[in-house]
Amino acid sequence: MDIPAFDALITRTLDGLTHLSTLVLPTARLRFQICGGVGAGLGIAGATFTVSFSGAVFMTGATTADGEVSIPALEGAVLRIFDTDYTLSFGALPALTALAGQQKRLEVMGYLAGQLTTAFGDSPTADGNDSSSLQAAILNFQSDRNLTIDGLIGPQTRGALQAAAGE
Repeated sequence: MDIPAFDALITRTLDGLTHLSTLVLPTARLRFQICGGVGAGLGIAGATFTVSFSGAVFMTGATTADGEVSIPALEGAVLRIFDTDYTLSFGALPALTALAGQQKRLEVMGYLAGQLTTAFGDSPTADGNDSSSLQAAILNFQSDRNLTIDGLIGPQTRGALQAAAGE
């Protein structure tokens, strides 16, 4: 899926002249689904959302048939969906060679690989512990990607994680 960049017009003054410039922000694709994994029927389609920054709404829409939204990767913007506000924050993932990096990539793709922080559904945490949750996430990822199902993040699974969620 091609995701267009979000353009923001910016007024600038140079040598007493006013010009409009375009700031191209990268976009982030987020997926809302009923459970971890990939495949048809998991995404929550048609959920309405708004994106605001500094209290001003600048984008509205609904999730696609796959449960996805494409929004500007704007640090501090607020995504409101399902009557819940999510403040957007972006940063580098832990290294793919580290267990916490592998967990985080699995979690980004919807596989619960760490520990829940509370029973009320807070975000899972890439805790760096090899647990039964991580093993289940690896097995589900391998199954969904038609990889050798061994519960290990060897070269084949690591390559698939890198292709799917980045280095």
